[in-house]
Amino acid sequence: MMEGFNSIGVMKVITKNTKTLLVFVFIAAVASFGLSFLLRDKYKSTAVVYPVNMYQNSEESNSEQLLQYLLSEEVKNKLASEFNLYQRYGIDTLEKGGRALFSYMYQENFNISPTLYESIEISVKDEDPAMAKKLNARLIVLTNKLIQENKLAVINQYLNNAKKVLKASDDELDSLDGRIKKIKTEYNIVDEVNQAKYISKEMAKGGNFSENVQKQTEGLKLKGSELRILRGKIKSTLGSYTEMKVQYDKYLMDAQGNIDFILYVSKPSLPDKRCYPVRWIIVLVSSMSVLLLGVIVTIIRNRLKHPL
Repeated sequence: MMEGFNSIGVMKVITKNTKTLLVFVFIAAVASFGLSFLLRDKYKSTAVVYPVNMYQNSEESNSEQLLQYLLSEEVKNKLASEFNLYQRYGIDTLEKGGRALFSYMYQENFNISPTLYESIEISVKDEDPAMAKKLNARLIVLTNKLIQENKLAVINQYLNNAKKVLKASDDELDSLDGRIKKIKTEYNIVDEVNQAKYISKEMAKGGNFSENVQKQTEGLKLKGSELRILRGKIKSTLGSYTEMKVQYDKYLMDAQGNIDFILYVSKPSLPDKRCYPVRWIIVLVSSMSVLLLGVIVTIIRNRLKHPL
């Protein structure tokens, strides 16, 4: 145990130098308060948005998808280009580390985070309150456009694939229908079901068949099963064709429609009160820092004067 270095001794030293410490704290508070006026005021525009018309991919929720789009480099770069944010933040991207510094400044001024209710809160800070609102609003618009472009590219792929399937189904139906027509023409068959019933009745009566009926009878014997198979294939192909046509029409509607993927819960606000600097926090932090530093220096000086 270190003798002489205990809480009671420390308190005595601090108490003895209380006035000095308070003077330094007061000076620090006044200085920090004065210097805080040299910092440029910033205003914060806030918006809350919700994802709509989005499809969940694997385990990723719609909100997580929207969050990734809002934080994407493409949106950030478009926003920076439109509003010349590099110059606004006083950054030269040609200098070494310029882009890294811009990314840091961007993260400082653009805060995008999910809420407890699956929505996304967007906060944008700027020295001009009107500009903060414009940046916030444009960020949302650019994100919505990026999602539209990506979704449209995927939908166009679906459309092209659906067209190929529908074309193949059309060709298959034409081929099956052509085969049926060929058989019917070759054997003079009009309605194989009713003609088969008629021939069966006449055969039961023992009647004589004409040359045409004999030809039909031969055709039904030879090609009856094939006709049934062909009609079954047509029915199956028509079913698949109808299902794909429904999907194709849905894709076509999505491709032609101007669908939004972001719903406003609360539109970007026009701030009327600065959010930075918060002077009381600056004063508090600087005062506490000086106080702590003063206590440490006082204890060390006392230890040097009165070594163990």
